[in-house]
Amino acid sequence: MKRHSLKEQLLKEKKRNERVFFFLVFLIILFLAYSFLFGDMGYLKYLELKKNEQKLIKEIDQISMENNTLKNEIELLKNDPSYMEKYAREKFGVVKPGEMIFQFQKEER
Repeated sequence: MKRHSLKEQLLKEKKRNERVFFFLVFLIILFLAYSFLFGDMGYLKYLELKKNEQKLIKEIDQISMENNTLKNEIELLKNDPSYMEKYAREKFGVVKPGEMIFQFQKEER
């Protein structure tokens, strides 16, 4: 009878050790999954950074287009006298001697 109870005790202890082992493995997998999704360098942070990158790329493209437009305008102002005259007239209201300017007011309805 003593051998039988010892055998049962060993089986119970083995089952308990297996449960503890699987529980620890489960906790480790749970921790790794949490870290992968929500950690400082996790997947959600990656998605946020990717979204921010796309926003910055759009902003860079827009600023580059504005920069190119301004460069072209500078070149025209330096090299094209008729454009310079047009710009001065529109921007600063410059007129030639003897010219008259007519300004019309919009009708309000």
